[in-house]
Amino acid sequence: MRFGGILTSLSIMLVAFCAHGMTSTDTLPAGIDSPSFRYGTINGIDEKYTDNGTLMKLGDYKSVVFDAAHLVNFSSDAKRLIEALDRFGANKLGDNFNLGVLRVDTAPTVKYFAPVYARGITDKWTVGIGLPVVTYQNKISLAQQFSNIEYYKRQFSGLSKELDDALNTNLATETQSTLVSKGYKPLTNHNDTFLGDIQLVSLYRFYEDADQALLYQAQFNLPTGPKYDCDDLAAINIFGRTNLTNTIAYSRRFWSRFTFVPYVAYQYNLKDQITERVPTDENDTLPDENSKQELNRQLGNTTTVGGNMFVELTDSFTLGAGYEVAQKDADSFSGSGGGRYDLLSQNTNMKWQRVRGQISYSSVKSYFRKSAMIPMIFSLEVSDVVAGQNVERQTVQEFNLTMFF
Repeated sequence: MRFGGILTSLSIMLVAFCAHGMTSTDTLPAGIDSPSFRYGTINGIDEKYTDNGTLMKLGDYKSVVFDAAHLVNFSSDAKRLIEALDRFGANKLGDNFNLGVLRVDTAPTVKYFAPVYARGITDKWTVGIGLPVVTYQNKISLAQQFSNIEYYKRQFSGLSKELDDALNTNLATETQSTLVSKGYKPLTNHNDTFLGDIQLVSLYRFYEDADQALLYQAQFNLPTGPKYDCDDLAAINIFGRTNLTNTIAYSRRFWSRFTFVPYVAYQYNLKDQITERVPTDENDTLPDENSKQELNRQLGNTTTVGGNMFVELTDSFTLGAGYEVAQKDADSFSGSGGGRYDLLSQNTNMKWQRVRGQISYSSVKSYFRKSAMIPMIFSLEVSDVVAGQNVERQTVQEFNLTMFF
């Protein structure tokens, strides 16, 4: 397991700020302007579904066991210490030496505020733009657990200053020192606010009758967010990407108040260039600074299939529920230098299942009856990734206020 990249697979967190949270076939009437404001929080990303589908805390998933075999690769001083201990008696004291487990605990939270502007070009065609402002917070701590170093201190303390220094090694301190010596940024707390990737969307309803409709949605993601940073193991690193998501949605109305909306989507990522550290082999979990290369990166494309059900409780209140499954292909990397590009692609393929729930209040019908001052929709949506592979669990709560002029 690679030590690098505390948060590396958060790609499905890229919320579709311009489109509806829950896919529908609605478009704006011609000439109608619709500003909206979306505010959301994303929690649960300190848990991850592993490649076999097990949900684990990132602190457990990213913990590193510093036994003798790992210490030999981690530090030349540790290698000399283990060799010296092996010379004491016939019990292979060096091979049994264990500094314990370095546990990396993280508490990441993402909040976003996205003003969105949409306009009805015709009754069938709506265009929009969203400018997400993202706040990324993460509390990071390193802790050393389950070491047998106290036994070695009792046995060998005082034999030499060098040995005493080695036996008093603090894994958290040594890890930070090693990171800095290799050109990485220290593992510290994050509290960053920035403009994310701007999104453009086009919605075109090319079929409609009294009970059903068919809509095509194209969403273009512009790489306006922060660039990929290979020197920060706690960077969010999911912005600065260019992709196009094509969605086909169909709606069918039943029993006057129920509407079912199945949909299928495909996200295509354009190839880009990043600076990345390329490992030399499977044991190179923290590649040195001189391993940096300019690489061509092809992010894996994503296919999503899902469905939403809406029920109109009254003219003002609507409940919605949704379920979707998605699969992302593995990323691929290429460059002109040496190294194991294939290791960069490990565990970048993803699968997930997401459930959604929504409640919304609309004053649109009341406005036309002249019993409301302005036409607007206020909604609360909650979603959760309930199963997956190689992906963080994400619990999203989003408030959305949409107005019409």
